[in-house]
Amino acid sequence: MRDTRLDPLPSELRRRRERAATELENGVEWHDGCPTSVGVEVMVALDTFTNIARRVLEMADKRIHEHDARVWVTAARLQGEGDDEERLDALAAVVGAFVWLAANDDEIVDSGQSHRADYAPEYDVQASVEVVNDRLLHARVDWSFEDGRFQERGNHVMHSEVLRPATILLADDPALALASAAFQSALTKLSKGETDVALTEAATALQEFFRALGADGNSLSDQLDSAANQKLISSADRNLMKPLMGWVNADRSNRGNAHHHRAGDVSKADAWLMMHVVGALMVRLSNREPRDIVAAREKREAEAVAARQEQERQKQEAARLEAAAREPDPWEQSAKYSDDTPF
Repeated sequence: MRDTRLDPLPSELRRRRERAATELENGVEWHDGCPTSVGVEVMVALDTFTNIARRVLEMADKRIHEHDARVWVTAARLQGEGDDEERLDALAAVVGAFVWLAANDDEIVDSGQSHRADYAPEYDVQASVEVVNDRLLHARVDWSFEDGRFQERGNHVMHSEVLRPATILLADDPALALASAAFQSALTKLSKGETDVALTEAATALQEFFRALGADGNSLSDQLDSAANQKLISSADRNLMKPLMGWVNADRSNRGNAHHHRAGDVSKADAWLMMHVVGALMVRLSNREPRDIVAAREKREAEAVAARQEQERQKQEAARLEAAAREPDPWEQSAKYSDDTPF
């Protein structure tokens, strides 16, 4: 039975809905550091999923080569000290220590109390890693713990060359609003562990993308044929994409939430594969290079920052001129009282 002790609370679910609405408006923004909110959640998970958190924190401190006799440095960083990049290192050190100790720590814990027996250390790796990855994905952090190590999310190449460009591409074009909403919904469902829904939403995003191109049809395969007939794609593209469309249709039909399936049929790996395939297809159909898509967004963001800075500079300059205009002229003031100079 899945551990539900640290499932998101109603307030957290509301924040996730609010994030989804914001992303629908502005697109997904990925981060390379760990926010304090995630660090605090991980500290809670640490106390929940092991009965000897002290050993984890001590090993994590050694990993980042820092120690303070007064406090565990990694714990302090997770709960707010330092910047987000330092917190990401602390998080990786804690997760790495937790996983290693779960496999190797068999040292009996001294209870320190005469009326209480000593006890064996316990580490629930699956539940703790699930919480860590859920919180990181919800915070749109570029990193996760996969395949036994902390790494850039879902494979760095796939993320940087497929997922990130796809989310930017969809968010930046109003004509793709429905496709963007479905793709972002898939990310949100993945962060909640609803892998079957994520799979279906990803396929829906691709259908809406085709509709935005003007390719209609009752299925993705029909839409692909329509796109070829309308010369939206070449015959070579159609032949290349036809098997992929068949796979997307079959995976969605067999395992999506719109159809009957057994609980657990859709793993996170299944859902991520669907996200990457769908994202790659949309980026390919846009006829734009992934790096160009990301660079265009970064250029707009830099220009927006520069514009805000210029507005602030102009505002400060206007305030300075206004203040200078209000300052009394000492010559004018002295003339009211005598012919002498003010000094």
